[in-house]
Amino acid sequence: MICSGDVDTSKELRRAIVRVRAQGFTYDETAAMLGVGRATVNRILRLQRERGDVERRPRGGGVMSPIQGQIAKLLVAIVGEMPDATVEELMRALSARAELTTSRSSVQRALARLGFSRKKSPSWQRSATRRSTENGAASSVRS
Repeated sequence: MICSGDVDTSKELRRAIVRVRAQGFTYDETAAMLGVGRATVNRILRLQRERGDVERRPRGGGVMSPIQGQIAKLLVAIVGEMPDATVEELMRALSARAELTTSRSSVQRALARLGFSRKKSPSWQRSATRRSTENGAASSVRS
């Protein structure tokens, strides 16, 4: 038996499920006859009852980022003006200029989409731990 989910089921198979079930076969018999899972039969028949057809449902998705088109171009310009800015600073500048409310993570994802990578700056603060010399003794200030 093929375990076929809602997305992988062809339109012809979906129609066949409805036809076979209309002939009086049970869900299990329909599934076995057509080589699909019982859950697929159940899902297709529910679509038929609720919507009157067996077409696939539209693919779901989240909210689109507001940082597209002209806003994305503005973000690129801001990065050009402030190349050493943090993502937080870029977010504030973009929010002020574009008059939109966005999050730091949204700006970070937009920067990645636009081809920018995270720049790791070297630490300018010296370590409080002294380095040891080759023989294991602590180095002195004068050496």
